Amino acid sequence: MKILFDTNVLISAFITSGGYSHEILKHAVHQHELYYTDFILHELKEKLKYKFNFSNAVILRFIEFIEQFLTHGKTAASIERVCRDTDDDQVLADAIANTVDLIITGDNDLLVLKTHKTVRILHPKDYGFI
Repeated sequence: MKILFDTNVLISAFITSGGYSHEILKHAVHQHELYYTDFILHELKEKLKYKFNFSNAVILRFIEFIEQFLTHGKTAASIERVCRDTDDDQVLADAIANTVDLIITGDNDLLVLKTHKTVRILHPKDYGFI
């Protein structure tokens, strides 16, 4: 299964070692094909630096993990307006562009959709180690 982890789940996995998102990422990296995009990577760097005040060295280590174990997908050029937040629209467009099966997110604006086109959208607690 092809999975795209939203930025908030990646941050949660990074910050709460041993937490639910961390355990899901640890499981999924061995069971599924995981994707990230330039958009998600940029958003991840920005939030870790400016919202959580991590040093560049610590951020770089996490980025290296992502680049080593996840597949670098393409960032969609055209974005369909679906959500109130254009960042969420970019995540949806990237999922479609990379033909992923599932987005795992904690973002309520995405979760209310449940699906978008061919992509299922799940909260980390609903992952169930599929």
